[in-house]
Amino acid sequence: MWRAGWKILLMLVVVMGVFYFMNDRVSVNEPLESPVQHGSPVAVPEKGETMDVQGRPRPEEGISLYVGQKAEKLINDFGEPSRVEPSSFQYEWWIYKGEPSFMAGVLKDKVIQLYTADISADTAPFTIGQDVQEIHRFTPIESEIDVHIKDNTYTFSLNSEDIKNRILIPYQDLYVQLYIDQVDEQLEGIRFISPSTLVKHQPYDMTYLGEMIEAPKPSSTVQTEVDSAMERQIVELTNQLRDEHGVRTLIEDSKLATLSWEHSQEMTFQKYSSREDEPTENFAERLKAAEVLSVKSGENTALNYIDAIETVHGWLNSPKHRDILLNPVFTHTGVGVYNKYYTQSFIAQTKRDGLDN
Repeated sequence: MWRAGWKILLMLVVVMGVFYFMNDRVSVNEPLESPVQHGSPVAVPEKGETMDVQGRPRPEEGISLYVGQKAEKLINDFGEPSRVEPSSFQYEWWIYKGEPSFMAGVLKDKVIQLYTADISADTAPFTIGQDVQEIHRFTPIESEIDVHIKDNTYTFSLNSEDIKNRILIPYQDLYVQLYIDQVDEQLEGIRFISPSTLVKHQPYDMTYLGEMIEAPKPSSTVQTEVDSAMERQIVELTNQLRDEHGVRTLIEDSKLATLSWEHSQEMTFQKYSSREDEPTENFAERLKAAEVLSVKSGENTALNYIDAIETVHGWLNSPKHRDILLNPVFTHTGVGVYNKYYTQSFIAQTKRDGLDN
């Protein structure tokens, strides 16, 4: 009798495990929207007195020294970039995939920003992986920061979430954005950026006194090229973060990329459609229609982020999106970007599933 009882109990455990697994096979989150309404700064007629914290000297070493220099200096020190890609703000992204790996924004042969999440990069006075408490201990952090360009003043207001995960530090003719991993409480990525580029990006709530400076809107052809560039960048940034967190990197898959792009396009069209009450086809249905087989799948979406860097760090600091982004089970990914709508699909593939790459 006891053997029969154990068999029944074992069967129940197996059935419950299969039921749980089947219900946990597909993970989908609500789209993560940028906390900032880009392109909607508030003009103010006058401004009261504020603490001017721009007098801090620039770092004397590290890759921040390249910001403001001619792009030729990058080539002399690091060689030609692995590839050059367009952005939504007129500058080009120079992608370096060696050691260290980084992205450099170049406009009119001048370096206007640098981003890296590579622990081997010299990001003085900060270090990738640095404890956030140490940053707060030794670095004055303000919730309101002024940017002065000619006779114009642009004021960025950082909310409590920004202070936690997107700190802005001013130096002389240079600003530093620190991307913090809220879970590990350490510096995950860093962006050194020129004053005018920061204003054009408008990564925080902003008011301004004087004239607003903006990058002209890209043509539809250029925007398509920008979207394709961001797709590649998101895959690379994702794999870099996964590697830093000890999780296997993902194989890029063209079928998943097409699936993701179609979903981003559909989300964009739905926004401007009068049929907003009609839901888009769910992820499981789209996978089935595309004949994509997997033992587990997941999907992250986002909208209105200015670039791949902000999008991936946004996902990292959103608990549910992070669970998918860093899930060790996944083996393949595909990204689709369309008009500031982002979709990243993930699947866990067995050797028998087979995908078209």
